[in-house]
Amino acid sequence: MFELVVFICLTATPEKCSEKSVPGASAEGIIACLKQAGDKAIEWQKENSQYFVIGWRCEKADKEN
Repeated sequence: MFELVVFICLTATPEKCSEKSVPGASAEGIIACLKQAGDKAIEWQKENSQYFVIGWRCEKADKEN
C-alpha cells in the first residue's frame, strides 16, 4: 500500500513548509498512487486553503495503518 504525501507551505507565511500525508489518498501500487496524486493534492488544497501545495510524492504506508 502506498500513500500520498504533500509538501505544503502556509499561505500567510510561505517560508513555513512541511510534509503531510493526505488522508484517504492511498493506493495498492506506486503507479496507481502517482496517477491519482495530482488530483488528490488539488482536492486536499481546496479543503485546506491556508496551505498551498508545492509538490508531492508517494511512499510506502506504515504497516500499522
